[in-house]
Amino acid sequence: MTSQKEKFRTHLSEGELEYFRERLKETRQETVDEIERLKASADSIDADADDVKSGVDHHPGDVASDESIKQTSLQLLEKQREKLKKIDAAFERMESGTYGVCTATGKPISKERLKAIPYTMHSVEAKT
Repeated sequence: MTSQKEKFRTHLSEGELEYFRERLKETRQETVDEIERLKASADSIDADADDVKSGVDHHPGDVASDESIKQTSLQLLEKQREKLKKIDAAFERMESGTYGVCTATGKPISKERLKAIPYTMHSVEAKT
């Protein structure tokens, strides 16, 4: 009989883990870059809003459009921050030996799914 700990160990080889580690590093860097870009975009819109407050003449439609763009940027920023948390959690699962194991079912996550979403915590079965 296998112990509970053995049941939840990764099914991936060292080579496969290294591949996914590199994918996670790349994905993490892309996410950090996107967070910085979104922050810069929001800061730029804030600077434009400061111009409005200082008396620079802006059309009300432009101000509303800027506010809408800022809200969208902030929503995207929050999604990227959540993604970054998931990526960091995937690195933790690698360290604990449970990367590639569904946190809901304890079953292996398919390699195809991990290739598509290397930071996923759930198998397709658990997501459906």
